[in-house]
Amino acid sequence: MKLKKLSSSSYNAGIDFLRIFAMLMIIITHILGKGGIRDEVQGDIDIYYWVTWLIQVTAYGAVNCYALISGYVGLRSPYRYSKGLSLWVQVFFYTLGLTLIFAAAGQKLSAADWLGAFFPVITGQYWYITAYFGLLVFMPLLNMSLLKLSDKDLRHLVFVAVFFFSVMPALFNTKVDEFSFAKGFSMNWLIVLYIIGAYLSRLDLKKLFKTRRLILAYTLSILVTFTMKFLIGDIWYWYTSPSLLAGSVALFILCANLEIKDNSRFFSFIRRFAPTTLGVYLFHLNPLMVRFWMRDVFISFVDAPIVLFPLLILGTAVLIFAISALVELFRLKLFRFLRIQKLTDRLDRVFPFGQ
Repeated sequence: MKLKKLSSSSYNAGIDFLRIFAMLMIIITHILGKGGIRDEVQGDIDIYYWVTWLIQVTAYGAVNCYALISGYVGLRSPYRYSKGLSLWVQVFFYTLGLTLIFAAAGQKLSAADWLGAFFPVITGQYWYITAYFGLLVFMPLLNMSLLKLSDKDLRHLVFVAVFFFSVMPALFNTKVDEFSFAKGFSMNWLIVLYIIGAYLSRLDLKKLFKTRRLILAYTLSILVTFTMKFLIGDIWYWYTSPSLLAGSVALFILCANLEIKDNSRFFSFIRRFAPTTLGVYLFHLNPLMVRFWMRDVFISFVDAPIVLFPLLILGTAVLIFAISALVELFRLKLFRFLRIQKLTDRLDRVFPFGQ
């Protein structure tokens, strides 16, 4: 079977909606984790404990979705060195900018804070960005190999990768250090997800997958992840968990299959805010933002009535997304004014890839 051809006009608004939805879920996990809620409910096994972990498990597969998107979109995208440079400049804007702001506000900063501000990727200020840069290095090699594989061979490759790197470790409740997956916080896991996303781009997703079955699959994945975490171990809610991965794939396909009219307000909303999602991540999860603003700030949510508890978490996540998106919209306008993209594009003229 030949590869499904994608043209420049084959924009999928559902994929961009997933960027927004997944980032909202990522913020929720940070509210629970870095905001102190998970630690606060750990002592007493009560309704707040179970609701907290149910929300955590439901939202935790969002990071996997981003790597799936990278493979789905990136397989047939031209490779450019400027992409890596543009990403680095964007990250540098947030790390240095926020460091200067906190320093001006009188916060005590260490030499390591300043080192991280100037060298954000190599110092791992954001684990996903550092891992993604590793993926970028191998992306042209991956694409060339994946495009040459038959559908059958690629399907087998996906099966083998998932079986050995996800299913087997989870069943035996063991972290295989030699695989270097680090609970999924690694370049290696992003490569596996990239390959899965690339395989999904070959399929006619609307024809093969029905909405009801996808919703059922996502629901079952949450229940399995939630149950197995407590029956077997935490490995079942790591990014590499087979049930969490299945839920991420189901959510990805569900969003990819969405039919969104291009003349609707929802479509306009997606087009405007999908490009801000990386900036939302870089702003709210900046190490200094976490240390001086987010750390243990949301513990008081546990004192609210249980009916309001999840609503407070969701409302706060929406607020954080909105504020962070406004900051990113400002950055986008500033970079357009300074013509940063034209400057980074010069790298491709000096070092054109593939010639």
